[in-house]
Amino acid sequence: MLIARRRGIGGVLHMRKTYLMVVALVTVLIVALFTRTSAERARGSAIEAARSAVSGSGTHTPPSSQHSGGSPTQTGASFYTPTKLKPGEKPPQFIVLSFDGSGWHEKWQYWNGIASKVPLRWTAFLTGLYLLDAQHRDAYQGPGHAVGASSLGSFNTAGEVVTEVKDLNAAYKRGVEIGTHFNGHFCSDNRPGGNDWSTADWDSELRQFFHFVRSWKTIDRLPTAPSLDVPASSITAERTPCLEGQPGQLFPALRSNGFTVDSTVVRRGLSWPVRQDGIWQMGMTTFPLAGTQHFVTTMDYNFWYTQEGASSHVPAAASAKDGAQIERTYLNMYHAAYDGNRAPLILGNHFESWSNNAYTTALANFALRACGQPNTYCVPFRDVVRWMNLQDPSTLARLQALPAELGPPAG
Repeated sequence: MLIARRRGIGGVLHMRKTYLMVVALVTVLIVALFTRTSAERARGSAIEAARSAVSGSGTHTPPSSQHSGGSPTQTGASFYTPTKLKPGEKPPQFIVLSFDGSGWHEKWQYWNGIASKVPLRWTAFLTGLYLLDAQHRDAYQGPGHAVGASSLGSFNTAGEVVTEVKDLNAAYKRGVEIGTHFNGHFCSDNRPGGNDWSTADWDSELRQFFHFVRSWKTIDRLPTAPSLDVPASSITAERTPCLEGQPGQLFPALRSNGFTVDSTVVRRGLSWPVRQDGIWQMGMTTFPLAGTQHFVTTMDYNFWYTQEGASSHVPAAASAKDGAQIERTYLNMYHAAYDGNRAPLILGNHFESWSNNAYTTALANFALRACGQPNTYCVPFRDVVRWMNLQDPSTLARLQALPAELGPPAG
């Protein structure tokens, strides 16, 4: 599976269009006699309001204070509080944005700006080597590779490491989940890569990652630098480089290192996550590009590769057209899930600027239009897991048994 390994700069924001909620006044007698009917109508109206808003019409109702774009009051706290489903109640529509690597200051600022406009928190899959400066790269040795080697191309300066730590601290304080993207980004083009690694190799990658998280100041000889305030124990989600790795080798290492979420294994269509060997399977999906029946993994690099062959010389007009198609794809995913099985949307991205920022802009536009709509929550993996763990097992099993949503019909 193709995946990227570069970092980039931001894109162009679109203003959110708002939607108009129509409220009908009813008498006390009607409410008493038709409570159930009113509730069903309210749920149906929410779906239509969401569709109208995401389609760009109507006016927007500001989200509640509980589900706001402001900072949570506790370090690392969620701004979403899960509740248990009542009989007959539909689940929330979760949208999970996640970024591999998460190592560029300008992109941290860009997405923080988006999160200041809509209720949005995401999962940042940190590459461990972003905590090492170039002078101390020898602290790392990838399984089967030379000391200090990596596929990343370059290491940070000491100043860039400190900036990354500050960005991670600010993000964690605001409710962003920090996960791992492992370290050296070794794939099948620089073997041995993830598909070749044993459980012991994955365990080595994870032990080194957590060593960097806990001891980067000592390794980089920066005793006066700020501490990293992200507890190692809070890092429980991962996505492997290039989406590589054999589950039979990877999962035992995940379990022994305290992980609960894998976002590597790709699924077809939108369906509810299941547990495999104690690990929640929350990988991205394949979904048809808007206007086609061509299924593509819902990640920026895969979109770029499919549309433009991952070319670095795409004309601006083509980039704009490509970005619009991806935004429509996200909207199609939203409609399919919201009106269907309500499976979480899991969207994978990078801090990048590919194709004139087409994919950054498309995701930002989608977030600005969808996050905060009725019954819709843009949250990290952590909060989806908290919600699933709260439900009755029979309720969750019913959701997991629903058929996958495969997008709009052909034609």
